[in-house]
Amino acid sequence: MTAPLAGRAPASRLLLVPFLLLSFALRAYHLDFQSFWSDEGISLLRASEPLGEMLRTMPVEHAPGYFVLLHFWLRLTGESDFAVRFLSLSPSVLAVVLAYRLAADLGNRRAGLIAALLLATNTFQVWYAQEARMYSWLLATSLGSVWLLWLMLRTTAGRLRPAVYGLGYTSLTAATIYLHHYGFLVPLTHAVFVPVWLWHNRTAAKRRVPLHRGMRWVIAAAATGLLYLPWLPHSLGIFGFPGWRAPLDPRQLPWRYLTAYTVGDPMPAPWHAWLSGLYLVLALVGAAGWGRRQRTAGLLLVLSVLVPLAAAIVLAVRQPDFHERYTIMISAPLLLLVGGAVGVQGLDRSGQAPTRKRRPAIHNVSVALLLAGLVGANGLALQRLYTDSRLHKPDFRGAARRVEALEAPGDVVLVDGPDPQKVFLHYYHGRAPVHDLRSLQGVSTDDLDAALTAATAGAQRVWGLRYFHEPGPVQRWLALHGWPTTASAHNGIALTLYGLPGDHVIERPVGIAFGPGVTLTKTEVGGSGSDGDAIALHAGDLLRVTSRWDVTGPLPGRKFSLRLQDAAGRVWLAEDYIPQDGFAPTEYWPPGEPALDQRGLLLPPDLPSGRYLVTLRLYDPATGTAVETVAGQDVPLMPVDLLPAVGSPDPATLLIATRLNRALSDDLTLLGFEVTPRRLRPGHEGSLTLWWRADRQPAQPYRLRIELLKRQEEAIAKQVVPLSLAPTDAWQPGQIVRERYPLVLDPAATSGAYALSLTLADLAGQPVGTPLTLGNVPVQARARSYRLPRGSRPLDAHLGEAIALRGYNLRLPQESGDDLVLTLYWQAQQHAPTGYKVFVHLVDDAGQIAAQSDAFPDKGEAPTESWLPNEVVVDRHTLRAPGSGHYRLLVGMYDPISGQRLPARDQAHGPLPESAIPLEEVALP
Repeated sequence: MTAPLAGRAPASRLLLVPFLLLSFALRAYHLDFQSFWSDEGISLLRASEPLGEMLRTMPVEHAPGYFVLLHFWLRLTGESDFAVRFLSLSPSVLAVVLAYRLAADLGNRRAGLIAALLLATNTFQVWYAQEARMYSWLLATSLGSVWLLWLMLRTTAGRLRPAVYGLGYTSLTAATIYLHHYGFLVPLTHAVFVPVWLWHNRTAAKRRVPLHRGMRWVIAAAATGLLYLPWLPHSLGIFGFPGWRAPLDPRQLPWRYLTAYTVGDPMPAPWHAWLSGLYLVLALVGAAGWGRRQRTAGLLLVLSVLVPLAAAIVLAVRQPDFHERYTIMISAPLLLLVGGAVGVQGLDRSGQAPTRKRRPAIHNVSVALLLAGLVGANGLALQRLYTDSRLHKPDFRGAARRVEALEAPGDVVLVDGPDPQKVFLHYYHGRAPVHDLRSLQGVSTDDLDAALTAATAGAQRVWGLRYFHEPGPVQRWLALHGWPTTASAHNGIALTLYGLPGDHVIERPVGIAFGPGVTLTKTEVGGSGSDGDAIALHAGDLLRVTSRWDVTGPLPGRKFSLRLQDAAGRVWLAEDYIPQDGFAPTEYWPPGEPALDQRGLLLPPDLPSGRYLVTLRLYDPATGTAVETVAGQDVPLMPVDLLPAVGSPDPATLLIATRLNRALSDDLTLLGFEVTPRRLRPGHEGSLTLWWRADRQPAQPYRLRIELLKRQEEAIAKQVVPLSLAPTDAWQPGQIVRERYPLVLDPAATSGAYALSLTLADLAGQPVGTPLTLGNVPVQARARSYRLPRGSRPLDAHLGEAIALRGYNLRLPQESGDDLVLTLYWQAQQHAPTGYKVFVHLVDDAGQIAAQSDAFPDKGEAPTESWLPNEVVVDRHTLRAPGSGHYRLLVGMYDPISGQRLPARDQAHGPLPESAIPLEEVALP
């Protein structure tokens, strides 16, 4: 018979049910949320092969068990991500049952329940339950093997039951080894445990019985070896396998394994280190507790942790290519030791566990609190695992969907990374040919050029997918021979679209200097056609922009900002980048040699039709300060005539914030909207973006009434504007247009939720159809004051007709290196028509500006157009104090667009020189 079980079996089994349901739910949730990654792609690719070919071509680093299982699973379920991963989910839930069952038969149901709950909520287990690999199976079969070993050694009931246990043990142990090469650590552990168990159980009266039971394991182990013998010659090749990973210090293994199997990598700091230490203490206490209760049971669990760990360290010394998942069989015994500590009951003087009546209530409360803390921490880690994209797999699915959504005739895909057959082609079903560039690693420049020239021959655009490495020779070649757009990031995968040379190009001389040392001499813009002085192309096309530069001196680091503006000056597209896709920073441009930059702008398919202007600015990436030129900060390069997209884009591929799909008329449907920022502020311009679809050609050039209403009160924003810059009666059936509208709130608006209402109108402004309320928009008004603070230095100066300076406070630096802090107290005389910037100048005796501050009032929190009559605005400025000397402190305001200063007047309304208000003269140390 087996050892007596601790605890009440029916109650503990009943409690196990919600743990299993929780385990299943946590593993099924987001099961197919993440894309397959390379290892899962290998699983799918290998399992899809004919069985004979799969076994014949199996690499030495892989064992065949999981792939054979997946091969037959695919025939039943197909290749959907959910179905493929479900094969890993099932054994992970089964492992929770087996952990409990093992603990119960070892004599401690309570420890089994605790371990089952910790195993169910462990992020390491959830991760591999959601991965199409063998690791969850490895855990389940190893647990089953340990459990059956214990039953096989302990049972005394006849011959049939030991034989059944032995047959099950042989099958599961062989399966463990066939699943993964590290599976051999399980029978190795048993080979250490069985002699120790025999020695422990030896007595003069019972010597033959333990030896007889030990022979059961010897026979089962021999049968396991025979089952594995056909694959043994192939598996020995693993000792010549060099490994995949960079070498790591094998001394890291114990702590890495402890943290992985207990708290998991998603556990945030500092809990990650603290809880790992707590688990270590609990495991040690649990080992002692198991030893006091049932010495050989505790020994089995301890050896199931230490023997695989020691063997893994020895293997890592020989070949430092290891990973925590290889020894996942350690995780369950480790948590069973922890469960033995959390659920420890202690022993009374007779050596027996206390009954429920004698067990102190405080003990149960302490156990419950400790367990709740551990499970709560697991929940926190699980939340990060589900939601933090930094912890997720590379998103091949997202990359493939982006290519499919935006691809055009003449596209090719170049995969510079893993074999595209593994994962990318599992998701990509588009029309573009896909080229595998792995063969180009380490080739000469000439061979690389020849291969990429051949791969892109006849193509109009190239999709470059890069993974596993930093930009290299392939990306440099594409940047020099094409027009790169901004790469989209897919969790470690960089996907870049490059334009290739086309027929329609317009050249234009420029001759504008962007500061000393560099002049833009010429620009070339290419599209799909030309219309006089403008390049023509369709929404969704790629605009190719080439800029040629004359470099006459050394340059600082500058970033480029290529922009697309409409006739109203609104920026619809802006790409900021380092020239030549980062391969030619301006600080490395050699003086005396011409420089070149090629950049592509991928135009969204929902851009409104009409005329746009391509502009270029250069700026300091550290400060964001743009370079001033004779043409301003944004230098015009070329007008662009944008035509509707060829074909209607799929609305599902558009980045619509809130989807609606509501018809506002017989010919127009509102697909969705977005309000930015999410919380509007009076005096700060917001933006409303709407996505329209023409169900048929609109009958008239519609206008749009936009209102923000609070219950039945007067609207705080109300305007009637053209529906689009391009007349709607020119829209084509099926055309989707994204349009932006300003949201300017009444400065006197109070905080609250306001209903955003839309109504189509005709040219006369009369409603067409019924209003549509999009929802409530939160508005946050700033706190206002109408009194001057006490202690300020009084002043009475005026800027224009709307603004007065009523006082200020000045804090001078006490020693060299301190800042000068100036606080201004403005008062609104009437509503200001626009947003002015405040300048503060510290002028030396020579009339030069030694220090200055230029900012909107209150660091932009209180723009002048939001001021109400008689309101007092506190405006603080900090200046880096120059060297010692005497200075004059001047303040004023100016229009940031035109640079024109507001006229300054004194108390008697007399004009002040230079339109600046003099505050005082200061002496700095």
